[in-house]
Amino acid sequence: MYPFTIDLPSSADALISVSAYRLFGFLAGAYMLSLAIVIVKRSGIRPAQAALLVAVVTTAFFIGSRLLYSILYLPQVIADPGIITALRIANFSLHGGLALALFSWWAVANKLALPFLELTDKLTPHVGISIAIMRIGCYLNGCCFGKTASIPWGVRFPFLSQPHIAQIYTGDIPLFGAPAPVHPTQLYEMAAALIAAATAWLILKRRKEAGLAAAAFGLLYSLGRFITFFFRSFPAAEGYSNFIRGPVVYSLAIIVFSLWIFIIYKSEQSEKSLKAGL
Repeated sequence: MYPFTIDLPSSADALISVSAYRLFGFLAGAYMLSLAIVIVKRSGIRPAQAALLVAVVTTAFFIGSRLLYSILYLPQVIADPGIITALRIANFSLHGGLALALFSWWAVANKLALPFLELTDKLTPHVGISIAIMRIGCYLNGCCFGKTASIPWGVRFPFLSQPHIAQIYTGDIPLFGAPAPVHPTQLYEMAAALIAAATAWLILKRRKEAGLAAAAFGLLYSLGRFITFFFRSFPAAEGYSNFIRGPVVYSLAIIVFSLWIFIIYKSEQSEKSLKAGL
């Protein structure tokens, strides 16, 4: 968990430094993009339609992530409006991106008369893997860290790392104190993403109900994020920010995906009753 950088040559006399966070963010995006292209192609979708889907959903993900971040950290955005339009892999809120990406995915698929639920089910496990890859970068970078905790699996980040500075800022440790161990919330979220992805994959292999794998993934991952919320530190967030992030956003996601599963279940029961009547 050390925030390393990789220097890449950009010209004869210049180097570009790539942090662990950005490196694994790029890897996660490249993985998801490549798998999406493969799955969409196998579904018989024309190249032009596939390109449109990928472009719209990718753009929507970044816009949604930045918009929710702007709501959660409104004072910072007011002080520096450039945060909203900055072209960098930072200042994102994942659930905002996932929500807008899913909505845009549905809108374009519906417009092009594509099998939305079937394609979403196939893509969902890879979304979980991509999130897990991103969290590796968060863990190495020291961001998205947890609250201080005296637990056997607590992680002690390096001196003057983000968790250490936050602990000094919040008064958890004295000014020149050593970093205190924290909950490895990056790993908690990674586990939630992988468990949700594995569940979606099993459902995809064993069940025929379209949309069930995606709904189960959304429910499990949202539950995992909600639980992790209580162990994560948000030193720069205002009080209203944590209320929106936790009880509002995650609870809303849990309700939506629970209703999605309920509708699928009721539809399946109605179909069985109809067949039994015949």
